[in-house]
Formats: sequence, C-alpha cells, structure tokens
Amino acid sequence: MVRYFAVLVLVLSAGIPAFDVWNLLSLTVNTTRLNAAQQNDSERLKELGRIIEQEIHTPAANEPSQCKLIAFGSKPCGGPARYLVYSTAKTNETRLKQLVEEFNQLAKKINEERKIFSDCMFVSEPKVELVDGVCRIL
Repeated sequence: MVRYFAVLVLVLSAGIPAFDVWNLLSLTVNTTRLNAAQQNDSERLKELGRIIEQEIHTPAANEPSQCKLIAFGSKPCGGPARYLVYSTAKTNETRLKQLVEEFNQLAKKINEERKIFSDCMFVSEPKVELVDGVCRIL
C-alpha cells in the first residue's frame, strides 16, 4: 500500500495578525519514493518555516516605514508563492532574509526534483499598512 503525506511548503500564517489566516500550500508526495536526502529536505523546509515564524512573530511597529514585505516560497512556474509582512522594529532583518532565502531555494529544489506543479498564477506584491501598532497586508 502506498502511503502519502502532506509536505507543508508554506508553514507560516498561523492566526498571527500579520498572516491573515492559515494559508498553507500542501503538496502530496509519495513517501515510499523519497530517498533520505529528499526526506531531509522536507524536514529542513518545515524547520525553516517554524524558525521564520518565530523570527517574525507579531510584526509590531511604531511607524509605517517599519513595515516591510518579503517574497516567500517558490512557485514551480517561478516567482514567490506569497509575501510575508514583518517589522524592522521587532525582526532581525538580516537573519530573516537569510532564512527566507534558504527556504525559497530549498522549496525551489524540492519543486524541481519532485516535478511539482502549480496554478502558475502570478502573485503580486501586496500593500502593507500599520493598524493599531501591527503591520498588516491589505
């Protein structure tokens, strides 16, 4: 019997105000055909997602200029899967950029290796606003 499981490519969006709702992109993959390296990649992707979520946490800010966006994930057809909002007042921007770059590259690698497909819809960069001291995507 072939076993399947969902690999959460986008693990952020927990009910944190900055992320709207849990907006997860799940990919179904055949675990019996994954080699150890591919399984390690999947685990690392989930781990990076958790670390990024912790790094951003609630993007509280004092002024709108502290609210920033970062392209997150990798669509198989190219471009980001979505955008995340963060606050430069609360987030180590250099560390976040490094983590997201690693996440994006790993997501792209997984897409290519596993021949994953998507809707190929272009994800445009949203606008951000500061509402009650928290950065939010419009």
